[in-house]
Amino acid sequence: MDDLQGPPTRSARLAPSRRSVTRGAAWSVPVIAVAAAAPAYAASFTWTRSAAGSYTLTIPAGVRVFTFDLAGAGGGGSASFSGGNGGRVTGTVTLAANQTGQVLTVVVGAGGGEGIGTSGTAGVGGTGFGKGGDGGRGTSIYGGAGGGGTAILIGSSPIAVGGGGGGKGSTSVNNVTGGANPTNTSITTPGNGGSSLGSAGAGAGEASQTAGTIVLSAGGGGGAGPLAVGSAGGAGTGAGSGAAGTAGGNLGSGSNGGGDGAAGAQRSTGGAGGGGGGYRGGGSGGVRSSTAPSNTQAFADSGGAGGAGSCYTGGILVTATVSNATSPVSAGNAGKGTTAAAQKGDDGYVTITY
Repeated sequence: MDDLQGPPTRSARLAPSRRSVTRGAAWSVPVIAVAAAAPAYAASFTWTRSAAGSYTLTIPAGVRVFTFDLAGAGGGGSASFSGGNGGRVTGTVTLAANQTGQVLTVVVGAGGGEGIGTSGTAGVGGTGFGKGGDGGRGTSIYGGAGGGGTAILIGSSPIAVGGGGGGKGSTSVNNVTGGANPTNTSITTPGNGGSSLGSAGAGAGEASQTAGTIVLSAGGGGGAGPLAVGSAGGAGTGAGSGAAGTAGGNLGSGSNGGGDGAAGAQRSTGGAGGGGGGYRGGGSGGVRSSTAPSNTQAFADSGGAGGAGSCYTGGILVTATVSNATSPVSAGNAGKGTTAAAQKGDDGYVTITY
């Protein structure tokens, strides 16, 4: 695997490009005149975008080779549990010809909303090449949202895609002590969002909890791969009843031509995590809930975490080829922290150099 430089920092926003140009110089002396000229396109040009949105970049006529470094957006987390990381890929693109300038479309994914609370950016799926799925809208807490995919396209065909991370799950419980069915214990594990790694985005962990006599879990959503969408999270096991999540979307069926992550479902007071967007979308978590048999005031609601969207690198027949492509690695941009801004996944980024 190639060595990778670190991605742009969180504070980087629309960093200006820099070009260094070496111009020819000529000196004249009484007898001999010597001229030195730099070859065409000897200068290096670097273009970076690290704020969510859609952009265009024209590779100048005559330039046929450029490199890229891109990452999908992170999924939403909370103070104690993490969303999934977006996938980061790098490589070199060689154009078959470029006589008039090659226009690239660049889509940078937005971070998934946090999986805590019920207001502001909570549970809002990130836009991108494949939208991140919204977190399930529980009445007390939202599941974390999936991050959007990031892509470089020629026309409508992607040549490189970074998948978005999945959103964390959620658990909600009402403890009632004393009476016929005391419920004075609560252990909750909402599950971290899946990260977009390897040839397929990794699925996310289940959400599980114990509240007195109530013991249940809800399955996490599956991560997508280049050839398959992310599977739906399972209905879970244990007390009460559950429902499976939703599978992710196929390439071409979602936002900007990508695969959307599946939206998480609500389960009473809680909600499942949304899947990440990308080449194909990640699945959302399953949901499950139960009420204590002899104390209807005691309940537990669980939503599994979302799976990640998938990464992709590949050429376009006759138009462009991709070489030196790295396997996806973590972009390190999942949401987790003590503030809403930190709990929201970071946006993706794209850097192109020629």
